[in-house]
Amino acid sequence: MNPSSKIPHATGNARAPAPRGRPVRCAVLCAALLIAAASAQAAQQGNTGGGSAPAAAPNLGDALGGFLNSVGASMGGSQPVAPVDFHSLQALLPAQLPGMKRTNGGGSNSQSMGVKSASAHAEYHGAGSQSIKVSITDLTGVAGIIGMSDMMPKDTDSESDDGYEKDVTLGGRSMHEKFTKAGSAGSLQVIVAKRFEVDVDGTGVSMDTVHAAMGQVDLAKLETMKAQSAPAQAQK
Repeated sequence: MNPSSKIPHATGNARAPAPRGRPVRCAVLCAALLIAAASAQAAQQGNTGGGSAPAAAPNLGDALGGFLNSVGASMGGSQPVAPVDFHSLQALLPAQLPGMKRTNGGGSNSQSMGVKSASAHAEYHGAGSQSIKVSITDLTGVAGIIGMSDMMPKDTDSESDDGYEKDVTLGGRSMHEKFTKAGSAGSLQVIVAKRFEVDVDGTGVSMDTVHAAMGQVDLAKLETMKAQSAPAQAQK
């Protein structure tokens, strides 16, 4: 990657400190799962009533997947879209990082609770205990819910003797940054095109190193992949 295209220095949001915790998106996903589980349980209880031939109880995983997909469709588009093949995600992972060699990598296409996803990751090691892991996940099955969480205010900004956590802007993109002094553990997370999650997790490194690693991922190219997948029905 051209050094001039690397992500510039981060700027945090100048807002009042908020409680420590994961980004708002995680809370939205958890709430969606709880609602879907309650709906599935209610349907199962309804099928235990009287009658000559009780209907088959719905599978909890299918119910959860159906709920998440329906919410995703209503918030992110009319058609469910199949995730990008993990090999395409692997191609975006850097062959090496400054001062670090790539030592391991992998990826997979998977389906859980009725929601399809694809992911790829690579690990890099430098001097001593320095290590970084870069992961890319296509969460198209819950893209609508992610989009909904993106519309919510992002004001995480907390600090303690142990480290800090805050929302920052890097290269014009909103990201979530966290650093723990013990072990010099830093993480950076960004959502691209309301469906791709990119995570950089480092140990024994500075946040500048974590930022540089994120800068080695071609986020602009990843964003173009939002239109490369065919409708899920066409890939059956």
